[in-house]
Amino acid sequence: MARRRPSTPGIDGILLFDKSNGPTSHDVVAKVRRLAGQPRIGHGGTLDPFATGLLVLVLGRATRLAALHQGGAKRYEATFSFGGATTTDDLDGEKIVSNGPAATRERVEALLPRFRGALEQVPPSHSAKRTDGVRAYERARAGEIVELAPRAVEVTRFEITSWDESHPEEPLMGAVLDVSSGTYIRAIARDLGAALGCGAHLVALRRIGSGPFNVAQAHTMDAVAEAALGGSLTQLLLPLDAGIEAIPAITLGEPGTDLLRDGAAIPDALLGEHLLVSVGEQVRLTAEGVLVALGRRTEAGVQPERVFITPNASPPVKGA
Repeated sequence: MARRRPSTPGIDGILLFDKSNGPTSHDVVAKVRRLAGQPRIGHGGTLDPFATGLLVLVLGRATRLAALHQGGAKRYEATFSFGGATTTDDLDGEKIVSNGPAATRERVEALLPRFRGALEQVPPSHSAKRTDGVRAYERARAGEIVELAPRAVEVTRFEITSWDESHPEEPLMGAVLDVSSGTYIRAIARDLGAALGCGAHLVALRRIGSGPFNVAQAHTMDAVAEAALGGSLTQLLLPLDAGIEAIPAITLGEPGTDLLRDGAAIPDALLGEHLLVSVGEQVRLTAEGVLVALGRRTEAGVQPERVFITPNASPPVKGA
């Protein structure tokens, strides 16, 4: 079994990062890992290389909370081109010429209700989805015909923000979209273009929101590098429980914290006024204003599930 690499002390928390056009999300994680000297880094959802905007990075002990951030709703600003489809559904692919009728704002507006609400969406053939253990884009680049199963997604907002007809053969549409995690905006462009008969693809995409976080809070690579070199990277980090404040919090005193360090359940007697939390509900356990564990309410108290503080030292073994 592979050993987990130790976390760098103090480099624990949420880093909101503003990704530029070009690098992959993996590239960003790798560079921040080097700058921070922190091997344990995860994220709350990737961005395509051409896309920009908000990446939620989790460092150190916060990696154990990554799943709570990956499922959050996402908000995007997107620019659609109605000058034909492409092989990748974005500007990086080869153009697929269409002889269908030209798109107009009125025609697009009339179709938008079909692209809102609960949808079944087929991921792009050039995506990171795996088929038989191989990334779909690897099969597509090898010339294979990739058929991916549709998945349930939800689009709660899809509004046109601009329409540019300065090049009539390729009108551009700006839009803002609120979507569920796992929704491909490229696939929306592909399907919208197919419905219009003229083809469409994305030429720009920027994630401006992820769960409760906004790109206005995010930091560029230059800012992260400057902070890391200056020894102040921790000042850019949000606390472990940033973004999950909706989970009820229970404050522990010293007796409860000691039990937590031993990995023991916390009995009702140490929970004070927090007995109103329903049985089975997830809770945050805090001590002195800092997240120390996530747990689950039971009929007898709270059972810790993920503990973020140092355990008590084990007693010496007799005869050792």
